[in-house]
Amino acid sequence: MEDGVEVIINHLEPYKIEGEPNELILEEEFRIDSSRSDLVKAELSDLSMGDIDSDGNIYFVNSIRKSEKIIYKFNKKGEFITCFCRKGQGPGEIQWVSYFGIEANNNIIISDHNSKKILLFDRDGKLIQETHYNPIYDTIVPLENGKYLAYQFFTDLSRKTFSRNIVLCNSIFEEIKKLDTCKVPDPFKLGRRGAPLNAVFLFVVSKGKIYVGNEDRGYEIFIYDLNGNLLKKIRKEYESVKIPEKLIKERRKRYEGTPGLKVFFPVYYPAFNFFIIDDEGRLYVRTWEKGENAGEYIFDIFNPDGIFIMRKSMKTSGFPVFIEARVNNNRLYCLREKESGYKELVVYKMIWK
Repeated sequence: MEDGVEVIINHLEPYKIEGEPNELILEEEFRIDSSRSDLVKAELSDLSMGDIDSDGNIYFVNSIRKSEKIIYKFNKKGEFITCFCRKGQGPGEIQWVSYFGIEANNNIIISDHNSKKILLFDRDGKLIQETHYNPIYDTIVPLENGKYLAYQFFTDLSRKTFSRNIVLCNSIFEEIKKLDTCKVPDPFKLGRRGAPLNAVFLFVVSKGKIYVGNEDRGYEIFIYDLNGNLLKKIRKEYESVKIPEKLIKERRKRYEGTPGLKVFFPVYYPAFNFFIIDDEGRLYVRTWEKGENAGEYIFDIFNPDGIFIMRKSMKTSGFPVFIEARVNNNRLYCLREKESGYKELVVYKMIWK
């Protein structure tokens, strides 16, 4: 216990617990390849992960700017069904998706960063509600209890301090509580970070709980209830992974053509890249440790109590703007980039032993 909060402290190796599986087998079921002729014709040649509803229907966010539609829906077998939600600034239209999620009743939530609004659709694409939010927030996510969770970027130029906050808001977007803060290195002194490009500072809402990861704390995940009360901390020992010199050289070369741009590179990656939670409450943390095969990375898997039970080598693209993996209905959905540049979603059945 720390300050009245339970802390689960895990070490480097997983624990063997009676009744818990210690092996995960992935059995591929099908793929959705964005180079498919029907998807190219429908202008979905680049996939960004959306979510999966309770029936296994799969939704993608379309990042191709020339396309008129934003959301593409597939059935649980990977067959294309329909697309909906137009790009634009009018009612029911979206400019830039900053959050995509599916409620327990299968309604679809989309947060539009540019227009500062939240749209609620049913899963057939019919607009149910549109709500505009306070422009001081980058992204805002509605919670089951009527409150909202939001990212907020804070800049104090007089002190040259920069930070990103996760805040809890009431129904009219007034701040109730600041859940967490991630410090941003001073760009005037250091410039842009070259790798990883984005700070690891994320939240995931699942089953009435808010999971928050912050690279400033290392390998530690905070769990809150929907009222912002800290319930538990999951902490794990880890071995730091150095940023490869090859990657640093590639990134430096990429930025050489931008006049006046300063770039810095930390020595080590953050403690982890991203995490996801399945419908059983298991936590999957994607580390920077290389996996067994090319393109794979190690995922640390924790049981619903926060105990480290397994390590599994899996392949995802690892770019957490739209987290490129999901677990739902005992299926693992991994988004990958092919050598051709096209992306594909690989769907696995998960067999626990």
